[in-house]
Amino acid sequence: MANRVTTSALASAGHLPGLPRVYVRRERLWHRLEQAADSSVTLLVGPAGSGKTLGLSGWLHHSARAADTIWVQADATWDADRLLALLDRREEGTGRPALVVVDDAHLLPLTTVRDIDERLDLDPESFRLLLASRWDLPLTRLGPELLGHFTVLRGDILRLDDDESATLVAAHAHTDSVEVARSVARRAQGWCAAVVLTARAVGAAPDPLALAHSYDEGSSAVADRIATEVFAALQPHQRHLLLCVAGEPVLTPSLAVHLSHDVRAEETLAGLEATGLLVTRVAGGGPSPTDVVDPDPTDDRMLYSIHPLLTEVVRRRVLAGGEDVARAAATVGRAVRLDVARGEIDDALRRLAAVGDVRAAARLLADEGVTLLLRGHGAAVHAFATRYPSAIEVTPGSWFAVGLERWIAGEVCVAAQRLDRIVHDPQPDTGTAAIQLACARVMRSRLGVEPIPSAVAHAERVLADEELLAEAPALVPFLLCELAITQNWTGDLSGAEEHLAAAVRLSRTHDLPALTAIALSHLAFTEYMQGHEASAVSVADEVLDLIETRALSAPYSAGRARLARQLAQLSGLPGEQATVAAHGEIEVPLHAADLTTRYWVRARRSRLELCAGSVSAAELALESPLETPPLSAHLAAALIVERAFMASLSGDAVALAGFQEGLVELQAPAEAALVAGLRADLVGDRRAAVRCFAEVATHPAHPQPATKALALTAQAQLVDELGDGAAALELLRGAALATEVRRNAVPFLGWSRHGTPLAELMRRLADTGGSGWIREVADGIAGMTGISSYYGPSTALPRERDAIAAGTIKPTLSPRERDVLYELARGSTYADIAANLFVSENTVKTHVSSLYAKLSVNRRSAALAAARNMNLL
Repeated sequence: MANRVTTSALASAGHLPGLPRVYVRRERLWHRLEQAADSSVTLLVGPAGSGKTLGLSGWLHHSARAADTIWVQADATWDADRLLALLDRREEGTGRPALVVVDDAHLLPLTTVRDIDERLDLDPESFRLLLASRWDLPLTRLGPELLGHFTVLRGDILRLDDDESATLVAAHAHTDSVEVARSVARRAQGWCAAVVLTARAVGAAPDPLALAHSYDEGSSAVADRIATEVFAALQPHQRHLLLCVAGEPVLTPSLAVHLSHDVRAEETLAGLEATGLLVTRVAGGGPSPTDVVDPDPTDDRMLYSIHPLLTEVVRRRVLAGGEDVARAAATVGRAVRLDVARGEIDDALRRLAAVGDVRAAARLLADEGVTLLLRGHGAAVHAFATRYPSAIEVTPGSWFAVGLERWIAGEVCVAAQRLDRIVHDPQPDTGTAAIQLACARVMRSRLGVEPIPSAVAHAERVLADEELLAEAPALVPFLLCELAITQNWTGDLSGAEEHLAAAVRLSRTHDLPALTAIALSHLAFTEYMQGHEASAVSVADEVLDLIETRALSAPYSAGRARLARQLAQLSGLPGEQATVAAHGEIEVPLHAADLTTRYWVRARRSRLELCAGSVSAAELALESPLETPPLSAHLAAALIVERAFMASLSGDAVALAGFQEGLVELQAPAEAALVAGLRADLVGDRRAAVRCFAEVATHPAHPQPATKALALTAQAQLVDELGDGAAALELLRGAALATEVRRNAVPFLGWSRHGTPLAELMRRLADTGGSGWIREVADGIAGMTGISSYYGPSTALPRERDAIAAGTIKPTLSPRERDVLYELARGSTYADIAANLFVSENTVKTHVSSLYAKLSVNRRSAALAAARNMNLL
């Protein structure tokens, strides 16, 4: 071929599947594929066994397109960036988009399909993509189909016609009987896999014609009818191999030998692969059979897969039982025991369940279930527990693993039932049972079913017993993690940090990536609540990288990490805050027992509303009830301080007095002094405010929010206004030192109403020298007014809120009426407004009259008060 795609493109994908020795030319399918080949996207839809893969491979080989095509075997790793990079490939010589064929496209992540759909809409001429899928994909059709950019092939085009079916029947049934071919064709109805399997069963019968007629007259599904005949037609060693390995997604020769305990397994696989149906080569598994004259079946780079239809046949055979099934189960059980002894347990549960050894699988779940879960195999544990509940019921040791799987998945009510039995039912006197009990108590305490202090004390006693911990090493990091999660809620942040660090270290030692992600995501919040915002961002990024690298299904850990990172970044410089706020509320799935995250989700909502310019919406977010037990002291203090700052922005001195009293009751003197300073500043008593802000430094304070730094900056503003500029700069230098490592710029937004603007003070401080952080802050807030001045014109005062009748409907303003309203808020006269908006004064008066009517007021001050109260400014 003169035109070939680049070598790097082919290297990034897989080889075209080789063609079996018995292969039927699919002329109708190939003709339609040729017609659709120039479409931007072609979707070939058909069920398993309908011949999609071999039909496409045959077309590419026989049409001489193979060298120009990139073949992709889809799975969950094909994210949008990876696939779209292939779509950008061009054929050498022509510059046309290279054809990319994606087999099993139904396995592509939904985000990848969405990006394909977007590219089909925006730039259809830039790529050629052929998707082979078992079902329809959510792609936009009407417009692209009308424009000729999208083609769907399905149904009859994949069905074998009589001639094609007869050719397959003759090859696999070893008979040229027309009647046999017709009977098989009528029964299989063009389904390629059913034709081959039925033909093989017929060919093995003493009277092929009689058996074919019996299939033709029957009403049961093909797979049901031919299971026994297919296995009877195979050699015993072939049946044994398939029973042992049919549950494997992909198979290497060495794995086949290991699971079947048969040294001939490699030769058996190669023989079955020659049929083109029972076993097929997986793209990318070593050299393609078309690339070498005589592929070596002992090459362990080769990957095989069992056809889905045959996998179903084997599954039915396992359910039916029998001597051969029992032999296969014993053989696989031996292989699993060897694997477990070496610490290789990832596939053990699935393999035992696939051969029907339910008891052994339940025992494995009791011994290694927690390790399986924390390595990310929750789906396999859930599938087994759902399918074999009686096996779980008679194996008490498996209860904790089954309950923990539901807990991690967020099904807390179901998990709680298992945890209740562990707490209340008699358990064996073992170290494993003792640690499971400690875990269960801590987990249940966050659901409110037992006191948190006693559960925490019990867990700490268990962790102090080294002999006990040695019996269940995989459970220890989980107990450390659950204890730390609870300590994050109670406020023992140093204890939580210590336990989470130990949990991360042990989970990495024992290769428990799912637990590592959980522990790190909670550690990100611990760092944030301790006032280490930069560390919180770093840990959160580590969590997200781990989840992506290990392909973990961890929505709660990922959401928690994104939330901690967003909160930390919202404390940055104003420009950074605006960038983060522009992304809005990042979705955070909430676990019912994750009380700390529930609080911070609400705090995040308030801060985003404030960034969007609405103090009243930020206040409302903080006032909404939380579905948690009463807040612990450190979170309750943080909530009151945040509400106090909102009250300061809205000029509510009465609310500030109440918040001050609340902080005194919480025994938070530093926070109480800060609120007292805000209240004194609000009413214009600068000296009293300075005294209150100075008092903050004399008391210990919670790290969140940055109470001491906030007090220092507000005190500096007021001290400078009172005439002591040098002292003000020293106070600012202290605030910069306290926030430099944290990179928390919130204290520098200018919270004092009656002090010197902070932008001016920070510029003076930067001019005297200092750290890079001082210069960053000075540049970041340059030209900004204080935060109170910024929000003042658009924030309703308490009196204005009371003046608006309850139930007042927010009016709809025209764009010009909004322009006039903004000019009124700026204090512009009618003449100023007319000049700024390029209209006459009479037009301005008309718009003002309309505004007054919509707001039900009769003067400018009332209009502005109503607009502030309705968030129209």
